[in-house]
Amino acid sequence: MRIEGNDQRLAAATAIQLQQTGVQQMLAPKTAQHQDAQKASKENTVQSIAGDKVSINVELSKKTVDTLQKMGTISDFLNSVATNLRQTNEGLKATAAIVTDMKSSLDQIIKIYPPYSIESKERIDQLMSYSSLKKQIMSLMVPAPPAPIYETVKHLWGDLFSGANSTVQTPTLPLDAPDSHVNAAAKQLDVISSQIGLVQDSMSKSITGS
Repeated sequence: MRIEGNDQRLAAATAIQLQQTGVQQMLAPKTAQHQDAQKASKENTVQSIAGDKVSINVELSKKTVDTLQKMGTISDFLNSVATNLRQTNEGLKATAAIVTDMKSSLDQIIKIYPPYSIESKERIDQLMSYSSLKKQIMSLMVPAPPAPIYETVKHLWGDLFSGANSTVQTPTLPLDAPDSHVNAAAKQLDVISSQIGLVQDSMSKSITGS
């Protein structure tokens, strides 16, 4: 079943229309013998953050599909998937932005020549900014994507959100951290940025089926 729309309301309306025009009959097995074994594969369209239409392949058991149809909750299910996916994407974008700002603070130290002294006010200010951003990312709770997509990125998700309370774990730098530690932290932030991009790409491929 393909449900297309530019927003969630259209997706819901289309789901209801399909239900009223006999989608349950189309999904019914041809013989009673295969009724329990058959599964209905639903290709549903939800709205991404940017407003573009994307297709998500969601496998539901025949029993689950029948139950959703009888209760009139297919549109609710689609809306829930769309909402959860949007929240995940927004969280990943916010995380990526903070990591970029953290790296920028360290670059202000690394790229200065001659190097700052450990006691330099400018250097301390950049490390204070870094620590403040680290607190932000530690408090940022990014919800995992909905189940059909999460299964495809589960291992990547666990590697990225490996910190306390399933947050992104970034390096800690005291205000008197030597340049070698600052350089190492900057490289680790590059790795984290790559991990975020990999999760986003994998989610996109899972959604589009590419």
